[in-house]
Amino acid sequence: MATRPRILVGLSGGLDSTVTVRLLQEQGYAPEGITLVLQANDPDHPLPAEACGYDTAVKAAAAAADLGIPLRVIDARDRFTQSVLHACWDVFEAGGTPNPCVFCNARIRFGMMVALAREEGIDQIATGHYARLVPGPDGRFRLLRGIDPDKDQSYFLHGVDPALYPHILFPLGGMRKREVRERARQWGFKNAEAPESQDVCFAGPDGHFAEQLRQRFGGRATPGVFVDETGKVLGTHSGIHRYTLGQRKGLGFATGQRVKICRIDTATGTITVSPDPDDTLAPSAHSDDFRWIASPQSGTPLLAQVRYRQKAVPATLTRSEGPHVTVTFAEPVFSVTPGQSLVLYAADEVIGGGTISLEG
Repeated sequence: MATRPRILVGLSGGLDSTVTVRLLQEQGYAPEGITLVLQANDPDHPLPAEACGYDTAVKAAAAAADLGIPLRVIDARDRFTQSVLHACWDVFEAGGTPNPCVFCNARIRFGMMVALAREEGIDQIATGHYARLVPGPDGRFRLLRGIDPDKDQSYFLHGVDPALYPHILFPLGGMRKREVRERARQWGFKNAEAPESQDVCFAGPDGHFAEQLRQRFGGRATPGVFVDETGKVLGTHSGIHRYTLGQRKGLGFATGQRVKICRIDTATGTITVSPDPDDTLAPSAHSDDFRWIASPQSGTPLLAQVRYRQKAVPATLTRSEGPHVTVTFAEPVFSVTPGQSLVLYAADEVIGGGTISLEG
């Protein structure tokens, strides 16, 4: 009897990761679970129950027992603190809005999992991400969107080293979420009806991730005032790190009309708000650390996405000089925010991405 190939699977104990394991078992693999502990529970700043801490490890251990697979629990707290949390604070402090899932995937999760797998003589890893990796005729793997448009996570994966692609499987990339739930029901999984969890590693009971990071790292707050388009002062705030472009809730003042943040002056702390939707639109986006995964052929229509929940829009490459890339949108886009990711697609294929910055 042939030996079943071993595969290391990221296991949180949630719906997606447990279904991933069972699918791989049905496909003839011998999955082994791995859980990265990214944060420690702090009595002064308690985390949600699923915040990639020890509670997650306990949940993953229970799932591994039910699935009949071994589980490794790896302490990655120091790397997570420096490579993700501190990096996020640096962006907040500079007046941007970071994308922590991009940092985590690119700097910790996938590289660490592949390295640990290799140490154990395992060639492949798998996660429950909704994305696809497909080999092309030239042998190069292409990163594609998951087929479920409401769950596609390719935007968060653009920073993963393409050299790792041949070692990664995304079993859920060709499925829709409703199919995943139905499989879980058929198998009698306890978490089949579990609600969605998003960014649980980056939230807390007091509701403001940026302020938690400021306190943790002794960061500098840049206080200032809110003004309207004429410069009239509408209120004050305790730090620009608490706000993002396009925000309309939680501003702490009322004007009698719906206003949104359209500009943040990082030097003075002045935040400008406007009731005019056009004031929150931008004609282009720029990145100073853009990395191409695939070279677009001349004339290839490009799609640009600047936030996870925003629809990709047609765009034209107007600058490409090393890591400095600028795209101009076919139509202005809402809330192009420094610190978020500019990800370019050719149809469903991710061809590159980088951090949005002010064009220089």
